[in-house]
Amino acid sequence: MAARRVIRRFSPTPLLPLLLALTALPSLFPGMLWLSLVLAGLLAAAALADLAASRHQIEAERRVDGPLSLGEAGAIGLAFRCLGAPVQLEVRDDLPIRLEPAAKWPTVKLQPGAWTEATYRVRPRRRGRYAIGPLHGRYRSPLGLWRQTITWPLTDEARVYPNLRAVRQFEVSMRKGRQLEGLKRARLRGTGTEFESLREYQEGDEFRAINWPASARRGGLVTNLYQADRSQPIMLLIDAGRLMIPQIKGLSRLDHALNAALLLATVAAERGDQVGLMLFGGKVKTFVPPRKGRGHVMAMLEAIYDVAPEQVEPDYGRMFGWFRARHRRRSLVVLFTDLMDPEINQGLIAHLSAMASRHLVLVVTLTDPAVLSLSRCLPADSRQAYEKATALEVLAQRAETRARLQRSGVMVIDVPPESFSTAVVNRYLQIKEQGRL
Repeated sequence: MAARRVIRRFSPTPLLPLLLALTALPSLFPGMLWLSLVLAGLLAAAALADLAASRHQIEAERRVDGPLSLGEAGAIGLAFRCLGAPVQLEVRDDLPIRLEPAAKWPTVKLQPGAWTEATYRVRPRRRGRYAIGPLHGRYRSPLGLWRQTITWPLTDEARVYPNLRAVRQFEVSMRKGRQLEGLKRARLRGTGTEFESLREYQEGDEFRAINWPASARRGGLVTNLYQADRSQPIMLLIDAGRLMIPQIKGLSRLDHALNAALLLATVAAERGDQVGLMLFGGKVKTFVPPRKGRGHVMAMLEAIYDVAPEQVEPDYGRMFGWFRARHRRRSLVVLFTDLMDPEINQGLIAHLSAMASRHLVLVVTLTDPAVLSLSRCLPADSRQAYEKATALEVLAQRAETRARLQRSGVMVIDVPPESFSTAVVNRYLQIKEQGRL
């Protein structure tokens, strides 16, 4: 296949027809037609010379530095080199409809022979894989009579991942020895079952933690210190069916679930646990067996970043059966789903109750702030009264489902978007602190 070539186009600026009109003014006076013809000839010569002087060889490159995050402005890098006279280049890129420019397009001042860098920012509206390009630039001729447009056949791939801001903040906080805002500080010492060290008995220590042989040798009471158990399996089950399609605050329920799941996976990996993932809709889309390490979390991210929810009803019985056949070790199973449909909830409760007999099960669902707002409003007319009654009914059904799950031994988190990710991680840290797994 032949390489695509740079496309050049030129068009007159408004200045050229204005000057041409001015050259015709002398012809309005008797005997002055010759002057108009002379002026028109001079203008034509100047325009042709200006057009010839405007043809510059300009090279362009585009650079997509790493993945973009959903809803966050990310930078796209550009570089240009002009092999002619100085040029002021206006730049514009061809973007997919789901990638919106977050600011004005850049204008680059190019000096002869030197590479000049520029950036523009985009804000992705949906996860996935996108093609960016071609790249366009335009500039004026030296006299300003022509506008030259160049199209470079540059096409680059941009990957839009779930929002990684909370994950990055957590990693920065860990490097600086600080706690991420909103997360509880888990006590990794003094709990769990893995022995760590000995220390002198302090008031409040549990009687069963006293090490009697060591106390006899030292002539004083000595207490065993334990650290939170490590290498425990955490399985993240993410529903990608129709109930995860609705948007809340600009993101689908699935996007909120992926953001929370990635933060939980990052924290669990930092704590030394094994993290796995199963994402399912009408069928199992992705299954990643549990392993340790930050690199494994990145592998999970690569496996799910472009998955979209489906207009299907998951068969929970078949999905959970598929999961049990491939993962038998007792684990913390975190299911991200929704509890909106009472009919679906009946079967879901039965399957989760059976799973809770073998695993520690946590169901994570998102409360819609709009429904909460409607349930608390003071109706001004019959329509608002109907909306409030509907919202109250929805919340009552969710509360009933939560209560039935909890009676079956299943833990439930049902919180608004602003505290969704931190609530999930805090419950995990609480479970580790209590040694329940």
